[in-house]
Amino acid sequence: MTTRAVGPGHGWSWLTRAVNLGGHNAGAIFGGAALMLVVVLVLAVGLALVAGGLQLAMQPGAATGMLVSFLIMVPLMAVICALMVGYLRLLDAVENGRPASAGDVFSGFRDLGTSGRVLGFVLLLAIAQYLLMGGLIALLAPEFGKWYIEVMQASSAGGTPPDPSSVPSGFSAVFAVLVIVGLFVYAVQALGVGQIALRGRGIGAALGDGLSGSLKNLLPLLVLLLVCLGAAIVAGVAVFLLAMLIGLLGKLAGAWLAILLAIPLYLLAMLVLYVVMFGVMYFMWRDICGDGAAAAPRDDQVEV
Repeated sequence: MTTRAVGPGHGWSWLTRAVNLGGHNAGAIFGGAALMLVVVLVLAVGLALVAGGLQLAMQPGAATGMLVSFLIMVPLMAVICALMVGYLRLLDAVENGRPASAGDVFSGFRDLGTSGRVLGFVLLLAIAQYLLMGGLIALLAPEFGKWYIEVMQASSAGGTPPDPSSVPSGFSAVFAVLVIVGLFVYAVQALGVGQIALRGRGIGAALGDGLSGSLKNLLPLLVLLLVCLGAAIVAGVAVFLLAMLIGLLGKLAGAWLAILLAIPLYLLAMLVLYVVMFGVMYFMWRDICGDGAAAAPRDDQVEV
């Protein structure tokens, strides 16, 4: 199984096709995203309450904070990975004219082998990302790295973090590194998760496909980055103006109205973000790795 190089214009088309996803089966696509959002929010709130109780019961310190964070993140990531499997399969069914419903987003929980491989792949990729980022920051801006570690240690210990104005030089280099590494890792994850969920690849094979496909398509990925930055600026201006309007209404009619308007608008924005984010992942995978025609594999059809 090979990956393909595509033209730079695909960086634009991945986003535009993701924005237009609801045209074929809006109920399944937006309903599935809404179910996914509800599950993630409820689980995140529940785990945060559990974490708060654990921190009160345990001795405070950096080690305790790391342990609690681990206990929260692993179950949350396991659920998110199962939902990713289900939602990508839902998108694949819709885009290929197969029957699909919003409840298909939970199909990953019925295929724990695939969801487990996605979890392993995501965790492996996250470790590699942090090691790569740490090495690049230590090389390009060592003073910023030390400052950031001090901030995290102070935060974990409940102390007073350093003054933000004391940020050492090298922030611009660090920011550029984070953006570039983040984009590359997003592409590797999109391709790798797609290969596992939709083609039954093993973790190692999916990682190889993700790296190969991303390296072959650096130019369209750069176009995608520029388009997303432009879209983020436009969205930021719109959100700022909307926030001003809600704040004005809140002053005129009371804070309750501002809250009543802000919560559903926030959830709607998150819903659209979910659809677009996973849509970009799917179309990127389909153009670089897949043909969009094969059905999702069973767990006994895994390639290693």
